[in-house]
Amino acid sequence: MIIKGAGPAQHALAQPDPAIRLYVLAGPDEAGSRALVDHFARAMGPDVERIDLTSAALRDTPSRLADEAASISLFGGRTWISVSIASGGGDEWLSGCETLLDAAESGNPVVIVGGTLTAKSKLTRLAEKHHAAIAIVSYPPEGADAERLVGSIAESLHLTLARDAARAVADACSGDRAIMTQELTKLALYLDARADAPCHAELPDWHAIGADTPEEDIGAAVNLILDGKLPALPALFAELSALGSSEIRLVRSITTRALLLARLRSEVDSGTPVSRVMEGGAGKAIFWKERDAVARQVRQWDSVRLARLIDRLHALERGLKAPDNVGMLLMRQELLSVAMQAASTR
Repeated sequence: MIIKGAGPAQHALAQPDPAIRLYVLAGPDEAGSRALVDHFARAMGPDVERIDLTSAALRDTPSRLADEAASISLFGGRTWISVSIASGGGDEWLSGCETLLDAAESGNPVVIVGGTLTAKSKLTRLAEKHHAAIAIVSYPPEGADAERLVGSIAESLHLTLARDAARAVADACSGDRAIMTQELTKLALYLDARADAPCHAELPDWHAIGADTPEEDIGAAVNLILDGKLPALPALFAELSALGSSEIRLVRSITTRALLLARLRSEVDSGTPVSRVMEGGAGKAIFWKERDAVARQVRQWDSVRLARLIDRLHALERGLKAPDNVGMLLMRQELLSVAMQAASTR
């Protein structure tokens, strides 16, 4: 069975069916998938033991998944297994999941979650077709759904939001639950919202924490990183921290630029001069203020380095979305390495 949408997904997890052995939580909204894991944990109850496994723990022995599902808790109670896939499409766990689903006993339920799992992953399709499995595909909310999610997250932080403030947060975060939570947490701290003293936030409060940093500021940061201007980085990071800018927002902006550079660079590799590339096709669509910087970076970054950069930025975004990450520190370390690579090609 496959389920799409937060409402039906939460309903399916609210009362776990004993006949379901495997839940595969896929889709681009990884933060939403991890929220569903928490929802499942609450449904299972506080007295049920949770066993956390990583993809690394199962890499050499995929059959361990079925063994863990069939095992008995040390204290004789119920157990469930949570598996987090950090990279790849989960194909390497396919045989282990097939063994789990074909076992004679249902055992303990297994929940697999990973931002790299898609609706077309073999693991997702296995769960979709098997009667003892459920695949749940989560997509970032849009429009009114995004505003409702903002309100729900704010409520958990003892905040209520004016409608225009909720809409502004939803628009700024592009439906990303992790960024919403990050920004609303900053807002709650700014207003000192507490369980015994809930607060109401208006649009000026949202503006006050600097979460809506102008796009030109983000654009300047992108250029400093990809140009490799190392002396400017300490001041840049200090400014971003003071403004409360979202780490993921900056990383996504750099990724967008890197993808553009890769597209333009492929034309250069085919023999077209940079000047002509910038005059036609994707080059003409570039905002005039950014044209010189983009042309400079097309010359500076070759296709091989761009491919590695894009992979690295995707990994960084996944790291920033992971629970208990170190946020700004992680971003600084990775982007400093990117800037150092850029500086070496100047």
